[in-house]
Amino acid sequence: MLKFKENIYPQTAEVIDREDPEPLFDPYDFIMQALVSEREVFYSLKQVVAEEALERLSILYPHASRFGGVDILNSISKRLLEAIVQPSLWYEMNAYHYCYLYDCLTSIVEDYSYSDSEQRIKTFPEMMSADIDFNEFLNKYFYNTTFLINLERYNDLEREEKLKLGLDDNCLFGVINGLTPTKEEINLIILENNPY
Repeated sequence: MLKFKENIYPQTAEVIDREDPEPLFDPYDFIMQALVSEREVFYSLKQVVAEEALERLSILYPHASRFGGVDILNSISKRLLEAIVQPSLWYEMNAYHYCYLYDCLTSIVEDYSYSDSEQRIKTFPEMMSADIDFNEFLNKYFYNTTFLINLERYNDLEREEKLKLGLDDNCLFGVINGLTPTKEEINLIILENNPY
């Protein structure tokens, strides 16, 4: 299971008042659908020539493609999907994982936002065609989105400023500066206990 700022996993079955139903946003389903749909994306990317795959990658993953090609992002994608359904272990993500996940989720939100009501209901029936407030989702479940900071702005900050702002993470530096993650940085960190 993946650790987020707040738990995305349902604790108990929620009962919805069927006489006056309200749209229900399910963060687990939202993330799960994004990760599952990415498997098809990577399959199709493996079928085209390398130059075309890189071009598509930069469109599909505008932030994550700065630090990883098809193989690296595919590896991150697989690890996140395997971890989200792992019932007995908790995993902590780093800036590389969050950046990749951000791009995946942004794509889902864009597709959903531009879909008609019927397609929206097919995608997320519990939302009843309501809009997804992506900023609210990010604020509630992501620890931060500092991986989106401008490269020059980040690199212009003094070390003391980075420490004060909590921007001294090596993975964050790597994501912002487009450094290829190491094998250790691609892997998720296993947590010893339930973080919630």
